[in-house]
Amino acid sequence: MVEAERVQSRSARETGAIVVMFSALTATNGVLSLFGPVQMSPQNSAIQETAIGTVLGWATGFPLALARRRGEPATSFVRVIYTWGCAMCVLHIAVAFHLAHGWSHEVAWEHTREVGGYGNGIFVNYAFALVWFADVVWAWVAFDSYLSRARWIGRAVYGFTGFVVFNAGVVFNTGFSRAVCTLLFIAVVVQVWKEWRKGTEPLNPTHSQIP
Repeated sequence: MVEAERVQSRSARETGAIVVMFSALTATNGVLSLFGPVQMSPQNSAIQETAIGTVLGWATGFPLALARRRGEPATSFVRVIYTWGCAMCVLHIAVAFHLAHGWSHEVAWEHTREVGGYGNGIFVNYAFALVWFADVVWAWVAFDSYLSRARWIGRAVYGFTGFVVFNAGVVFNTGFSRAVCTLLFIAVVVQVWKEWRKGTEPLNPTHSQIP
């Protein structure tokens, strides 16, 4: 059991390190673009790159929603990845406003209407960023409380953020980034299914349960 947890923890750390390194490259391009002139170019590559980094951080940090105690493999490290994803989300929003909307809420509203058919959907994006940020703050300020919170709270947070990420990354996305986001969502669904199966399996009375 201990050895299995060590292997799982090592695997999680290696995956997280790869995610950070990859998204760091996308973040670099995004940060540099903020020092350039304001544009009205929604197809700028920096927007797509920071979007992929955001989805990577959310999908890789998703196991934090399933963690119930500090001792679970790589729980604290996953919190760092989840936080990194939130930072990428903030960067993505800034890059999108800088390169695609000329820092105009009206232009962003109109773009949202053209792409999704509902301009006020942009307020859902704002709510998404605020909910994620608040969730990250809770995870750092009171981690034990965060891990022991009612399950419906975690489900509500990850359900809402997952809905937004799915629509932005899969439904309304295109090209290579859409394929990447689709694969990430499949990985999240598989993880959730495994945890659900684990929770429905009957307990083996010959093995003591670790609290």
